[in-house]
Amino acid sequence: MNYAFTSNLMSDALERAYSHAFLTETQPLSLKKGLRAVGRALSRGAKAVGRGIVVVINSQAEARARNMLYNRAPW
Repeated sequence: MNYAFTSNLMSDALERAYSHAFLTETQPLSLKKGLRAVGRALSRGAKAVGRGIVVVINSQAEARARNMLYNRAPW
């Protein structure tokens, strides 16, 4: 299938599955739930970035400490 000349990149089966999922949804879409989900995702992302920064800082401190130990030769 050549996707360069098709206006709709979604396959028919996928489009049917999405439309069926939206049509059979019993709960209406809620802005409050959507914002809460986005907030949770942003919070998890910020926590993950923070943990990554802490890991980098700790590994740099360990490397500096190791370097200090090996630089002090007794002779």
